[in-house]
Amino acid sequence: MALHILISWDIKEKESRWSELNGELKACLDGYSWVKPLATTYIVKIPSLEHRQTIRQRLIDVCQANPKDINLLISPAMEGGNYGGWLPKDVWEKIRARTGSPK
Repeated sequence: MALHILISWDIKEKESRWSELNGELKACLDGYSWVKPLATTYIVKIPSLEHRQTIRQRLIDVCQANPKDINLLISPAMEGGNYGGWLPKDVWEKIRARTGSPK
């Protein structure tokens, strides 16, 4: 099964720098397969636990450079599992493609 992590952030800077900071955080996921089911929530497929650490450090570096502007949450690496909620069907298909969950 595929390993994946869940990443979510809030950016307190709502106007002038929101897009810039969001872009910097999103760039930390470059090279990985992800789906974005909510505005700043990502489910990221990773090939190993080391990749979680790499992504985590990239995100933390952005947060440390902007300590009052960003809150960040990263899940432990997970294998399989089922998410629940209310999302469009195509989003569920994209989530399954990254998590390896059957439904």
